[in-house]
Amino acid sequence: MTLTTTKQRFRLIFKTFIWQFVAALLLAAGVYLAFDALGAKSALYGALCVVVPHCVFTWYVFRFRGTDQLQLILKSIYRGETFKFLLMALLVMAVLKHAVIVDWLFFAGIVSALILQVFLPILINYDNWD
Repeated sequence: MTLTTTKQRFRLIFKTFIWQFVAALLLAAGVYLAFDALGAKSALYGALCVVVPHCVFTWYVFRFRGTDQLQLILKSIYRGETFKFLLMALLVMAVLKHAVIVDWLFFAGIVSALILQVFLPILINYDNWD
């Protein structure tokens, strides 16, 4: 089954967003149990520095559909990726400058969210694996 309607595509995008946020919260809960509240906050900030720009990118890129809009789709991918990179850099700079964090847990949160960003959409969309 291919994702033919806009409603189906946006449902999959929303499902991906929700699972990424839940994974970020679970990561923070695991760090809280292993370390302390400051470590959990650091890991959550790190994960959200990846999840939020990815959500914006996904929404921005998947606005267009169809073969007659190929140029718009290509432009939106380039612009979306640029905006995603800049937003992530701004969020990381803001957290490093203004928040009290544990640095290595913050960067561990970033790395784990980047890994989840690759595998989670594949696992969520398991009914389209043909």
